[in-house]
Amino acid sequence: MARTARFFGLVPAGGAGNRFGGNIPKQYAMLGAKTVLERSVSALLADPRVEKVFVVVARDDSAAQDLFAGHANVKCLPVGGQERVNSVLNGLNHLLANFLVAETDWVLVHDAARPGLSAAALKRLIDEGSEHIAGALLALPVADTLKKTSVAEGGEVIAQTTVPRDQLWAAQTPQMFRAQALAMAISECVYKGAKLTDDASAIETLGIGPLIVPGHIENMKITQADDLQVVARLLNLQQEDSE
Repeated sequence: MARTARFFGLVPAGGAGNRFGGNIPKQYAMLGAKTVLERSVSALLADPRVEKVFVVVARDDSAAQDLFAGHANVKCLPVGGQERVNSVLNGLNHLLANFLVAETDWVLVHDAARPGLSAAALKRLIDEGSEHIAGALLALPVADTLKKTSVAEGGEVIAQTTVPRDQLWAAQTPQMFRAQALAMAISECVYKGAKLTDDASAIETLGIGPLIVPGHIENMKITQADDLQVVARLLNLQQEDSE
């Protein structure tokens, strides 16, 4: 009898968030009464099919351990790498090597700085993605007009052409793939020196395109410090200004 695949979350949270600025990584910034990381992890656990969330942190980072102490369905893995892609790969390899997930289990990789994931979008992803051979990711159709630019001698950014947006989507997370397939795809890309900006990019190299599942605007990624205020408004949270 075939084993039923299970669902697990994987949150790479080992980065320093240099573009965010400040004295702490963006995943530990306060968003209302909780940290960004706590909200991102809780969002993944909103669907009961997600059994556990594994948070990949830097080896010397004890902050996440303190945040999730006593949470039976959250486990921190101190195997973070130099870049996000390395943290994801290290996390996957650790889970597979220690039999914490099976090769065919689904892993939902979610950015530590996307606290606005809705339960409805997560449900859509699991419902539809688990029926697709390559897995799936949340994304939004690009609404803005896109410009390809060049930089003039004086440093001015000059618009050269307008890029058609008909088939363009802005990728979000979670991105959901089979554990072993994702680990193998990322490992091959890293070996070849390919630059990966998301996990779907690795799966695409296998020649099987993942399914696009509509995301939502509240699921934006916090990159700059001002993004905290934007997300707080989107989530209708009371956010104090931090100087």
